[in-house]
Amino acid sequence: MSAARDWHAHYAAGRDFKPLSDTEESVLREHLAVPDGVGNARALEVACGTGEVARLLAGLGYRVDAVDFAEAALERAAAASPSGITYHCLDVTTGGITALRARDGDTYQVITMRRAVAHLPDRTRIVAELGALLAPGGILCVITPHADRQPAQLRGICLDDPEIDMLTGGWEHIERIEAGDSTVLLLRGPGSAGVTYQE
Repeated sequence: MSAARDWHAHYAAGRDFKPLSDTEESVLREHLAVPDGVGNARALEVACGTGEVARLLAGLGYRVDAVDFAEAALERAAAASPSGITYHCLDVTTGGITALRARDGDTYQVITMRRAVAHLPDRTRIVAELGALLAPGGILCVITPHADRQPAQLRGICLDDPEIDMLTGGWEHIERIEAGDSTVLLLRGPGSAGVTYQE
């Protein structure tokens, strides 16, 4: 059974991801507000599941593209979402995300990916591909459960510090915020600047 079909079955059975915590939501609202002077701001939510983060971004004022490869997740997301969000059935692990740029050549002020990066087979490459879709000054926000704050049996859905360091290599500005059992990474531009830690 393919990963897409596994996740389709997951969502078709009524299951979901852990909801946003109050801390995560507060971080997103504080750091991902629509930039001053940007009209028609666009955001991309990757591995959107049932659309919780996509709806938050739409509420902040973004026009949102949200992608997942599980059709059942997208059906549930679309049924619960306001206008301003467009859902796409795409597989980012096979380069499908480039279809969004080919569609209209536009870029995104914000790209988000929550609780999904540890599942990706070539996560460093995919994060770089997402970075190429950012507008100048745009933010890639990755939220991942942290291995040090999860039970051992959940290790496969988490990242540890060396994995986070590898993921964030090559970004000009890296801000790291600890949010309960998860780590929030705010990445801007290519380069080699150090990491800023915030509790």
